[in-house]
Amino acid sequence: MISTTIETEEEIEITESAEDKASGDEVKESEAEEAESIETKGIDSSEKSLEIKNEFKDLLDGGADLIELFEFIDKNIENSDSETASYMIAAVSKKSEDERFDFENKFANSEIQQAILDALGGGYEVDMDKLKNTDNENLKDLIEETIARKYRIINVEGFFMPIVDYAAYNMYRDYLTEEMNDYLDIQLDESVRPAILDAGIVIPVEEFLNRIDKSFAYMEKYPDSPRYNEIKQFNSGRLQVYLGGIDNTPVFDISGDIYPEKLSEFQDFALVFEGTALGDVLKDYLNLLEQENYKHTAAIDEFLSEL
Repeated sequence: MISTTIETEEEIEITESAEDKASGDEVKESEAEEAESIETKGIDSSEKSLEIKNEFKDLLDGGADLIELFEFIDKNIENSDSETASYMIAAVSKKSEDERFDFENKFANSEIQQAILDALGGGYEVDMDKLKNTDNENLKDLIEETIARKYRIINVEGFFMPIVDYAAYNMYRDYLTEEMNDYLDIQLDESVRPAILDAGIVIPVEEFLNRIDKSFAYMEKYPDSPRYNEIKQFNSGRLQVYLGGIDNTPVFDISGDIYPEKLSEFQDFALVFEGTALGDVLKDYLNLLEQENYKHTAAIDEFLSEL
């Protein structure tokens, strides 16, 4: 009896060991299948993104309209990797900027200008909802096209005109690279609240300089970005306006002497932005101003042109 009992326990142990081994084999097999599935999905995703990118490029090279390109993006972006998604958004952004002035011609008609003014109740503060709900069919069609092209309307010196609406790109943000999102942040600031209008800086100076500082940070972070030169040129233009003056935000008086309040402003912000690329520019400019006896000279122009 004792011998029989021992044999039974040994059989149980053997059986349990076999079951454990079989279970372990099943787990390993399941993990292997899962890893293979993930790898396959990665390959499939990469191939799908390449296919989407090539289709988009064919549309772009074939002269597809902006609206058609945005429709393609809306349909395919969730199946794209971040590099492909960013490529498409960068392309439509550039095309939107390139075509903006041609599209602006549709607003040159005095009847359209008056229709916009009427839809806004005679005021110049633009409300896109009011424009969308206008009873004027011609204007309604134009506003629908404006929105479909991801533009919005602003007023500049009494003239209503389109600009790229970068807030409309927010729907794509989750699919983009960090670099592309940082680029859109820079563009969004100007789209929501343009800094220079009516030949002057129309936002608080500190906000204007913070935007310049943000662009410097972008250039430092992404020196190899395909958008680096665009941001650099944009930043240089803003620095030239700020440091050299513009009609409605002058730096020098009619005799070429710097306004005392502007000099104090430059000195204050040189301290605020000390240790940054913007702070270095302000410091160098102040040193040059001192050398030039705080007058607008050829050396000042040369400095500004090289920013």
